[in-house]
Amino acid sequence: MISQVYRERTAADLKSRISKVLLNGKETKIVEITIQDAVVTVLTHREEDIKHIESVQILDEQNNVITERTTDLDVSNNRTLDFRFTFEVV
Repeated sequence: MISQVYRERTAADLKSRISKVLLNGKETKIVEITIQDAVVTVLTHREEDIKHIESVQILDEQNNVITERTTDLDVSNNRTLDFRFTFEVV
């Protein structure tokens, strides 16, 4: 079993490496990255005028992909979107 201390240390390392969120290949601002115990949460700025979502990526400090989601999602008019990602180190 992995100790809680090691899980928290790994979560802190992940938090320190997250540097960008890309929405359809374009950078969107990160509002905050929080950590609680071994859980890291990334919250992005609200985006307007997004009509379609194809991909969302989180990149590290060397532009390597940490996680990526692809979709084919149309967005209703007059909607603003923000994105929240939660990682739990287990």
